[in-house]
Amino acid sequence: MTRHLICLIFFILSANCFSQTSTSLKPGDKAPPFILTMQQSSTQSFAMPYMSRIVLIHFWSSTVSKSKSYNKYLNRLAARYKNALYRSAEGFEVIAVAVQSDRNAWNETVKNDSLSNFINGIAFRGYNDDVCKKFGITSVPNDVLIDENGTIIAINPRIRDIEDMLDERKNFQPVKKDVIGTLALSSNPGDMLKFGNIYLFDAYGDSLAKATTNNNGEFTLSDIKLNQDFILKVDNGTDIITSDPLALYTSKGEKLLEGKTMEGGFVFYIPSKSSYKLTENSDDATLGGGIGQVNVVKNLTFKNNGTELTPKDEKELNSIFLILQKNKSLSAEITTHTDTKADDKTAMDITTKQCATIKSYFIKKGIAASRLKLMAKGRLQPRKTCSTPADCTEEDHKQNRRVEILVYKT
Repeated sequence: MTRHLICLIFFILSANCFSQTSTSLKPGDKAPPFILTMQQSSTQSFAMPYMSRIVLIHFWSSTVSKSKSYNKYLNRLAARYKNALYRSAEGFEVIAVAVQSDRNAWNETVKNDSLSNFINGIAFRGYNDDVCKKFGITSVPNDVLIDENGTIIAINPRIRDIEDMLDERKNFQPVKKDVIGTLALSSNPGDMLKFGNIYLFDAYGDSLAKATTNNNGEFTLSDIKLNQDFILKVDNGTDIITSDPLALYTSKGEKLLEGKTMEGGFVFYIPSKSSYKLTENSDDATLGGGIGQVNVVKNLTFKNNGTELTPKDEKELNSIFLILQKNKSLSAEITTHTDTKADDKTAMDITTKQCATIKSYFIKKGIAASRLKLMAKGRLQPRKTCSTPADCTEEDHKQNRRVEILVYKT
């Protein structure tokens, strides 16, 4: 055999081996199409973009404990963001690919773990399956995040990163507020936990903020994104001694939860519906929305004491109009606030006119009045509390002069 022939054979074999190796994809690449075996042994083709939705392709296996436990967090994420309102995407979808040959174990896990928020498929030839080769999968768990245009935007992002990317693509960023409250050593709110170290985590276990209670048991955690579940942990490094469960109170004195004893301290599990009560203006209805709703604050300037909109105001409101125009099942709750410079009567008169002006704008654009709920708050719910107008800066007054809009499913 000649040297040239040996080289040719080696080249052919090398090329053949290369064609069988996994594809290495990276952010910016177009996601390839693939076929999955679904439950009931049917097959389904997937082409990206998929139904104009943001897609997470999640590779996992019921035989890998880390992979299986990760599902519960993704299932929670899928439930919260599946039908959220995005700027250009039609929603969010998790396509879960079980990389395993045991179909019975896969079906049992899908059923027992209630993975109903996923599109469930199986790569029963394991890592040799075509879908694994196309996405370069050689271990699980493994995730590929794809945007509504079919472009890969992240490989193996953390759940917190996925959530942030989804939030960035929503019509508006989630509302952020200071989370405030009081901790007591018992059900007696006067029995304050003084100088206790507290830590706030999200439902995925990622750390968000930390603080120390003051002499009155009060704490503030700044600029926290709402619309999510929280875990509040209290460190027992100061040797907290109590026979009763620790209690968490709102700033208004309402008992919210009792803590559970844990190694090294105490923990409070705070669902998203309760987290809003830990804000300064906890009775504000626009802060009670779910993940499928749009909460947004607009600093409109108005003209003629609130009876006219500026061109900038109309541009700000146009983004809300486009949402309402796109989906006829949505309504808008509009709440107007002003600063504390004016007296109560004047402030209420100004915000009432602002409500009427905004309503008129939407009606002229074709939105039915029945889809608009208006609330004028005057100076009753400032973001920044001022004992006198001089106590607040102009920036504080600007934050108090705001329009809060909640777009929700009727």
